[in-house]
Amino acid sequence: MAAEAFQVRIAGNTDTGVLRSHNEDFIGFDEAASLAVLADGLGGRASGEIASCMAVTSILTELRPDRPPSSADAGVFEQMIGAIHAANKRIFLAAKANKNHQSMSTTLISARVEGRKLLAGCVGDSRLYLLRNKQLEQLSSDHTLANDMKARGAKSAGGFSLSNIDHILTKALGIHDSVEVDRIECQLAEGDLILLCSDGLWDMVADWQLKDILNDHGADIEKSIAKLIDYANRNGGKDNISAILMHVAAASA
Repeated sequence: MAAEAFQVRIAGNTDTGVLRSHNEDFIGFDEAASLAVLADGLGGRASGEIASCMAVTSILTELRPDRPPSSADAGVFEQMIGAIHAANKRIFLAAKANKNHQSMSTTLISARVEGRKLLAGCVGDSRLYLLRNKQLEQLSSDHTLANDMKARGAKSAGGFSLSNIDHILTKALGIHDSVEVDRIECQLAEGDLILLCSDGLWDMVADWQLKDILNDHGADIEKSIAKLIDYANRNGGKDNISAILMHVAAASA
């Protein structure tokens, strides 16, 4: 007999931060579909906010609950990855069609709980974390030049610091007509917390602080979201701040 699916609660918010004049992040979620999507736009003027809005709304539309049901995890996963590729194509074509938005692009985290699994697609440096048994683990990899150089053995030396190039992205939606999406799949356990966030949060709030805040408030995900954004602003609020939390619990009888 197949294991019963989890019940998923979702909360999220986005904030302009202290130093920015407008918000280029965009978030969306659908509890009925156990789906959350977060994007951090780039491109200047209004382009970043257009790209992030396009990405999130496109994926939520493609994966709405009234879609034809799928009987296999692989089918559901491929549907989500397909929705990310479709969003990338829409942003790329929109940028080509309007010279004012030629450089627009966005990071993207799309996460879905299907049965007792987490299925996620990631592009850019927005992050996906899992809190389980009070321990926080980063599930995603940052698609940045600094991260790529570290993987090849590069180190800060002679006045050069990898931190100076930490926010130069190597992947984003909308840059090319196709994009390589990182796929993440893992088994979930009752009580797990899944955090999606933009760099405006993780760059301002250290992982140990993220862990402490999530542990302090447990299943009160609305309070955790408010506290995370407050801490990011207290620590400088240099960028737009966005966070979504998904809480996994046993299905109600």
